[in-house]
Amino acid sequence: MRVSTTMMYNQHLKYLQQSNTNLDKASAQYNTGLRFQTAGESPAGMAVSIKYGADISQYNQFAINAGLAADSLSAGETALSSMWTTLGSVQSRLIQAVNGTMDETSLNAIAEDLEQAQAQLFDLMNTKNAEGEYIFSGAQSDRPAFSERSDGYYDCQADGSQRSVQVSPTVTVQVTESGLNIFQNCHLAPTLNIDNTYTPAPPTTQLPVLNSEITNYGTFEDLHEDLFSTATGADNGIVFSVTDDGNGGRVFEAKDAAGNSLGTGEVTKDGDIVFKGMTLNVGTEATAVGEFRVELQPIEEDNILNVLENAINVLRDPDISAEEKGKVLAATQVSVTNAQVQYDMYRGQVGARGSNVESIITSNNSLSVIKQEAKANATEIDAFEAVSNMMSVQYGLQAAQQTFSMVHGTSLFDFI
Repeated sequence: MRVSTTMMYNQHLKYLQQSNTNLDKASAQYNTGLRFQTAGESPAGMAVSIKYGADISQYNQFAINAGLAADSLSAGETALSSMWTTLGSVQSRLIQAVNGTMDETSLNAIAEDLEQAQAQLFDLMNTKNAEGEYIFSGAQSDRPAFSERSDGYYDCQADGSQRSVQVSPTVTVQVTESGLNIFQNCHLAPTLNIDNTYTPAPPTTQLPVLNSEITNYGTFEDLHEDLFSTATGADNGIVFSVTDDGNGGRVFEAKDAAGNSLGTGEVTKDGDIVFKGMTLNVGTEATAVGEFRVELQPIEEDNILNVLENAINVLRDPDISAEEKGKVLAATQVSVTNAQVQYDMYRGQVGARGSNVESIITSNNSLSVIKQEAKANATEIDAFEAVSNMMSVQYGLQAAQQTFSMVHGTSLFDFI
């Protein structure tokens, strides 16, 4: 086989071109830190890169979601904690207001304090997160949870739904609570009602009740819980029978709707029947005997803003007696306590979810780093290896260039 000058020239030129291509590739590896740029260079490597890249992008989105969830939960927990503290201050002022020696000026001052606390609670119920969304409005995040009416009372605009975000491949976290559940559906103090339509079986007559009052809400609430029923439709009344004890005094017996005895006792000289947290006055007349019925009412629900509004109005009304004011304020104390318990319960739930999100954020960051390391191992080149490759290819190219000029250079033999 004859090797011509043209063949040698073409072979050297092809080698120079390949060496230059190798240098470009080595330079690209050095500059980018990547082993390959296209799927053609490494199909398997590019598949791994795409897979890990998608995983990393997913974890980046989870990090954003978890960050927003943590901010929203932190805002909710802080708001509920502040409301709990404010209600504690309200409770102290209510206890102070029950003092019978307080004059109108002092009561008005307490009413002013309650009004300030009411405004603070209203503001906290309409707390926004970092995105400007109302966190207690349920799904209606673009409008406040509560609005004030022209008469000074408040309406709940929140629905009963919650919003959630996905913070990891398998975990979705609830990031909001509905003000309808926390604030509006809050149990008020139970009420006492005398059934004036009750007619005893003859010859027993109806005994008028001159005054009725709940003097121990805790005991009365226990009685209410034991006897009141809406599910069965049962009669929710307690019948009191007052009879002569034969010694110039009177005794009573309380029975439930089924006729079961709930207890007995003596009627005081002042005509009071003290039973299960109730004080019922039937007059001081020793011969006044008969029956009457106390009807247990459903526990009402309302937001604490309206409860405070009612208390403020009562404190500022000079026509309401101190005794009646005391009854209203005592009931308000119970409602405030119920609100504190409910707010604290939800605060615990929000705080628990917040702690969970913090743990998930830490876990997501660790998993994301693992994915990044795995991708780097598959796609990135060591810096020292990249420099070594580039220098090796570069020296090879320089040697090829020198050899090319020497081999194909013109000599005197060309002119003989």
